[in-house]
Amino acid sequence: MSTALERLREQYRHPDRAARAWKANGGKVVGYLCDNVPDELIGAAGFLPVRVSGDPATSLEPVRRYVDGLFQPTRRIGFAESMLSRLLDGTYEYLDYLIVPHNRHAIQAIYQELLRARGAFPELKLPELYPLDRSWLPFYASEVFNRDRLLDLHRTLETWSDRTISDESLSEAISARNEHRILLARVAALRTADPPRLSGVDALHVFGSSTTMPRAAHAELLRALLAEADTLPARTGPRVFVGGSPHDNPTFYEIVESCGATVVAEDHCWGSRAADWTIRTDLPPLQALAARFHQQPACSIAFPMHVTVERCVRRAALAQVDAAIFFVLEHETAQVWETPDEIAALAERGIPSLHLSEQPYRMAEPDGLRARISAFLASAGKAGSVSTSGRAGELT
Repeated sequence: MSTALERLREQYRHPDRAARAWKANGGKVVGYLCDNVPDELIGAAGFLPVRVSGDPATSLEPVRRYVDGLFQPTRRIGFAESMLSRLLDGTYEYLDYLIVPHNRHAIQAIYQELLRARGAFPELKLPELYPLDRSWLPFYASEVFNRDRLLDLHRTLETWSDRTISDESLSEAISARNEHRILLARVAALRTADPPRLSGVDALHVFGSSTTMPRAAHAELLRALLAEADTLPARTGPRVFVGGSPHDNPTFYEIVESCGATVVAEDHCWGSRAADWTIRTDLPPLQALAARFHQQPACSIAFPMHVTVERCVRRAALAQVDAAIFFVLEHETAQVWETPDEIAALAERGIPSLHLSEQPYRMAEPDGLRARISAFLASAGKAGSVSTSGRAGELT
């Protein structure tokens, strides 16, 4: 058993431990939603950046109590509603500040939902909120707009920390984060090896734990894991690619891998994309960070849509997958447009796909889904491209 891997699993299972230790030593913690918030800038300001996640086991009662009566009824994506509930129920009471980016509507809506809840219920203990605006368009005007929004965040972080963020400290943070991404890419390569040496579930543990602890400490664990790579067991069975909605918990991966497969790659913001987009070091640091902030997709969203599709297909092809499974949550509008095109593009490469649409975030009865995935994997090698839809447990 890899000692480093077990420590990474423990951090993933208990994501608050490192943050609470940081607070106990006098530090402050900045939470953020979504992977395109520049955590290098947060770290250069002296804060610990922590990404907020959902949990399918979370009760939604706090959302019903504090938020639903303040807004018109809305259909939230499950992971966003869970994050909102955990911010309200005290799970993240150790956050001093929270950055909410302009992203999926369900994510950016959390800013107004928390703001109004705090006004209506002063007893709520919530962090100071900051909305990080961003344009998704690839044009020059959007690049200027995004650069200015990053400058606004830079000034706000300096105010929060009561210190200047020097070019030197930001350059150091960028260099360290680039090295961390390179290490993550090396770990990701353990999954795409032939045979794979890391399960998809453990990969989620590695990537997810990187967002809840000091990056330098996480980098040390990655180095130790890579040094122990030869002790990791080789995996057999179909090589599966996962697309669709983000997976901030391992439940779906556990179901897929219980069918004898290995999830070797994915296209969502809690997976191997954590290793993407190193920052240029030949530019002034804030300019380089602004360039990445503008160019990096917001979640998987890129404009025009064919860019999103091409990136997804490229990930699957590089991982030499046998099959793809697209898992799309209820009320997930982002995947309505891109997933069918991604399935069609994979079919052109001879990669069969299973399309699971309108899936619940809390999978209380996974047996039907497991049977469906098992049947798909058994036939994937000879059935060509398979695209089906419907809720877990329903055969169509």
